[in-house]
Amino acid sequence: MRLLDSSGLLVVAAGTTQGTATLLINGMNGITTAASGTGVILNANSLTSDCQVVYNGGLNAVKVYPPVGSKINGLPTNTGMTLGTNSSAQFFFLNDTQVIGILSA
Repeated sequence: MRLLDSSGLLVVAAGTTQGTATLLINGMNGITTAASGTGVILNANSLTSDCQVVYNGGLNAVKVYPPVGSKINGLPTNTGMTLGTNSSAQFFFLNDTQVIGILSA
């Protein structure tokens, strides 16, 4: 497993679709601002077994979208997973089309 380099501690969730969501480019990502209905998208340049961690410290739940053409767990392709406030998730890239999302308690 390889955690993508560096950390983004001041991420602002934006956009309401996979195509307009804020791109997460770091291994560790801390969302500080999350307006209602906004989201983030995982890095499409991730390799098999890479990992991205997302923490939502915003006031609203956010959608975490997989890279275009991929899916998270058993969700339909290109569908975002809801990440509640004050919670986190680890996302492991199994292959080019499958991401495994592990949600915190």
